[in-house]
Order: sequence, then C-alpha cells, then structure tokens
Amino acid sequence: MQKRISMQERGDRTLPGPKSSRPLPNRQQKVAALLVLSLLWIAPILACGSFQPRPTPSPTPNLTQTAVSGGAAVFVPTNTPGILEAAPVIDPTATFTPEPTPTITPTPIPGTVLEVGQPARVAAAGGLNLRDTAGSAGNLLTRLSVGQRLTVLEGPISADGYTWWRVDDGQGNVGWAAQGDGTDDWLTPELGTTVQPVNRSPRVGDRVRVTMDAGQQLSIRTAPGTNAGIVTRVNSGVEFTIMAGPQSANGFIWYQIRSDNGQTQGWAADGNNTVRWLSPLE
Repeated sequence: MQKRISMQERGDRTLPGPKSSRPLPNRQQKVAALLVLSLLWIAPILACGSFQPRPTPSPTPNLTQTAVSGGAAVFVPTNTPGILEAAPVIDPTATFTPEPTPTITPTPIPGTVLEVGQPARVAAAGGLNLRDTAGSAGNLLTRLSVGQRLTVLEGPISADGYTWWRVDDGQGNVGWAAQGDGTDDWLTPELGTTVQPVNRSPRVGDRVRVTMDAGQQLSIRTAPGTNAGIVTRVNSGVEFTIMAGPQSANGFIWYQIRSDNGQTQGWAADGNNTVRWLSPLE
C-alpha cells in the first residue's frame, strides 16, 4: 500500500488543486511577462501617435496694411527673421491709373511759320503799314517796302479782324504789322533762297544794287551833292557796299559806295521821290 507523504516530505509542494490555480511553468511565465511589457509599450504609441518629434509650425508673418492703386488697401506680409519676404498681394478689384503721356510740341522749322525771334519778309505788293499798336487805329510809323526783311519781336495778337506781329525793320522802326487778309499773306516767314533788292534806305555795311530805270545811269561823285565832280557812271544791276552816310545835299540823300575790287568809289544819291536808285539786297 502506497505510503502517504507527509507535509514535511512534500517540502514546498502544494496539494493538487483546480487547474486554473496551479502555478504556471517557468516558460509560460516568461511569455506572459513579454505580453505585459508589449502592452505597456504600445499603449503610449497608440495614444500619442508616435514618438517622432513633430515639426515646429512656421510663425505667422506680420501683416502690414498697404494701399495700392485705386485706393484699395491690402495686407502684405513684412520681413520676419527666418522667413523669406512674401510677394505683394495685389487687390484684383483695384483700378490702375496710368501716368499721362506728356504732350510734345514739335519745334517748327525756320521759314515755315511766323515765330518770335525769327526773320520775316514783307510780301504785300504795295508795301505794308507799320503801326505803333496792334490794330487799324494805331498811328502809322512808316510804310514797309515789298521784299523788306524784318525781325519778329512779339505776337501774334488778334485785333480788327487781323493777326498782328510786332516787328523790327532794322532801321530804328519797331511796330505792329498785319499778317494778311485771309487770302493773301502780307508778312511771310519765307525768305527765299536768293537775295533780292528791297525798297528801303541803305545802312552802312549793306550790299546794294543799282536799280535805275532802263537806259539810265547812276552818277558817282567825289563828294555829296550835284555840284561835286563825277568819278564815273554805272548801269542798273551793278552792286556796291555802303561805306558811309547818309548825308543830305541838293535835295538828295547821299551814300558813299565802293565796288568789290575797290576801283570804283564815291558818293551816290539813293533815289528821288519816285524811284530808288540804291536798293539794299536781302
């Protein structure tokens, strides 16, 4: 008969009991411990998502209110350390107003229009009145000869249905002359390409041409006056240079003239009350 084993003989053994309360073998205890550790490791990961560091969000750039064309205001980011400058934000509703294009007035070509500071010529066939004011009621200063060259000083001014210009004839006469009657030009900027004789008194230094009637000759004398000796006589068309004058004698105005070669020199009357015998070239 099998002997009963006393408690002392069993040592630390326990009596057999239900299966669930029995101590687990050593290997099973290790597996259970690993499962517990795994649950302890996975639980925080599931709760936080990951142990990887999250990216630091970029700071929001400072916004500055800026006015753009058309009066609309937008907010554009300003420079912030560590952030590149953002491109300006354009309000699509803003209206762009372009800068006005400057108007350029072309400078007229000399000889095409009357202009202050430019020369002009008398084109009226019967001559042109020069008055002290712009208007038909102005006092008559002198009568300008056809072809006479003038300098424009001032204008234009409209008066009495005419356009007036203040001109200088180079002989001390300064006044106002009408440009024309709307059909014919009395004062023109066109000087022509060649010089022409004009009906005005000569001045020292002028180039003059003898303008006697056909078949007549101009007497050149040793001194002013009809009683002085005759040096020579010349035909119409001969040209001289005025050296001195004017001087009055025997009812005529006399000028000293000289030919280009210097061989002919003396005094000649510039004309009578009807015809000019010495006409300046302009």
